[in-house]
Amino acid sequence: MAEAGLDAAHLPLTQQVLPADPGPLTTAVGRLGAGEFDWLILTSSNTVRFLLQAGWDGVVPARTRVGVIGPGTAATLAELTGITDPWMPQDHSAVGILDELDAAPGTLLLPQSAQARPQLAEGLRNQGWDVTQVPAYDTVPVEGELPIRPGPDDVVLLTASSAAQEWVRRGLTARTVLAIGEPTAHTLRDLGAPADAVLPEPTAAGVLAALNPQN
Repeated sequence: MAEAGLDAAHLPLTQQVLPADPGPLTTAVGRLGAGEFDWLILTSSNTVRFLLQAGWDGVVPARTRVGVIGPGTAATLAELTGITDPWMPQDHSAVGILDELDAAPGTLLLPQSAQARPQLAEGLRNQGWDVTQVPAYDTVPVEGELPIRPGPDDVVLLTASSAAQEWVRRGLTARTVLAIGEPTAHTLRDLGAPADAVLPEPTAAGVLAALNPQN
């Protein structure tokens, strides 16, 4: 971000916690270790972290292939488990997974946020996959005063629909509001506070492209 003249700061609007009932997640982790799944699909870095909190040892059986939604998730997976060669769609989105996962349908584990939209799981099932979808974590608002508040000259990147909801609920504003992807942008539009731009990809380069669309 420095090359764009921006100083990055983290503004926590939400936090992630284990589901109130972690039973389905721990059961799925046990089934993963037992080799019951052909594929493990990971759609966020948080999913990786909470699988590990639920008892996953970071190892997959030889028969199980691992897929990730994008480079951020891949980096977290490599850092925390040593798995460095996951499958990844060129379009880093749920649509990309549905369009590009070129494999014969089989058993698939899909741990996601408790607030995840149903389109990915439904789309995979429609393609013939036997999907085990489990909540890996829940997202709840951060309580109390925020450590910082955006000002009229700031650029804000909202990285999830839950953060977008909390942004609007708190009545926050900034010079430029970016949405990390279409689901977050959709939430902002539904709440009457549309984003100024949507990242073409969920990376630092995507932020620069959204801020400088003419380049």
